[in-house]
Amino acid sequence: MPEQFSFKNTFFTLEKAINIFQQRHNTIASNISNLETPSYTPKDIDFKAAMAQALKSEKTIGLVNTNPGHMAEANSFCRETVPYEESEGWNGFNSVSIDKEMTKLIENNLMHRASIEALLRKITLIKDILKEGGQ
Repeated sequence: MPEQFSFKNTFFTLEKAINIFQQRHNTIASNISNLETPSYTPKDIDFKAAMAQALKSEKTIGLVNTNPGHMAEANSFCRETVPYEESEGWNGFNSVSIDKEMTKLIENNLMHRASIEALLRKITLIKDILKEGGQ
């Protein structure tokens, strides 16, 4: 099969991107929920660094542990990306700015939706190819 028709790299890349966007959404939501917490330092996930780390990981299907006594995967990509602490914007109470966090949340949401749309278009393309092949 020619490489231009191979979708495995696209699916792997989109899967990792969607997972990182979901983790970043949770991190930003945590920042917003700690808006009134004294001395709280907001966190964020560097998408480019997390994606580079994800793409270095092996392109294999993960194993599922069906029993607590089973051993975990040895070379699996860390499912949770570690967020870094932001060190700017101290307002005397904490470093959380609702405007900044909402902007990051909207940006992250748009990127997540674009990734989902790209994945859906690839799946539709495969379905169309299969339909045409059967006729």
